[in-house]
Amino acid sequence: MGSRARKSHEVGQEVSHAQTARPSPQLVKPAELEIGWTPAARISPGEYPAYARYANVYYDRQFRRFVCAVQFDVLRTTMMRPLARLPWYLNLGSREKPHAGRRSCYWKAWLIANGKPPARIDRLSPHVFTKRYARVIVADITKDYRQENVGEAGAYSVIRSVVRWETSASE
Repeated sequence: MGSRARKSHEVGQEVSHAQTARPSPQLVKPAELEIGWTPAARISPGEYPAYARYANVYYDRQFRRFVCAVQFDVLRTTMMRPLARLPWYLNLGSREKPHAGRRSCYWKAWLIANGKPPARIDRLSPHVFTKRYARVIVADITKDYRQENVGEAGAYSVIRSVVRWETSASE
């Protein structure tokens, strides 16, 4: 109630119902919870030109292991616009720190990308994969982490392997 209405009420004047009435309650629908998700690209399996945008090592809590994820822009044959952005996952083990043994896919991929063995025994930086062009093999993921079929609607594409690097690590 405004100060003017209060004053007039205090001196004994009548206050109109319009000044004191509250709006009647209205039924309000509860807000629907929005559940977000990340759409996964799907393209035809096969060999494509691609550009490795970045690489990141992280700990995957679900599988309790370290993973190197390299993001590729899979390119059209004209190599002007990306067809899709797809990941390439490389396992780095379940030790306290990421580890690439000599029989691991990461070790083999790193040697091919670098073109020579590492200069130091303790460093295999994932940056050797980044900012480079390559020919990659794209495949569909059709099973989930429990090895159950996800069906056609749940399938998505990933990079299975790099056929060859088109540019050197120093370019």
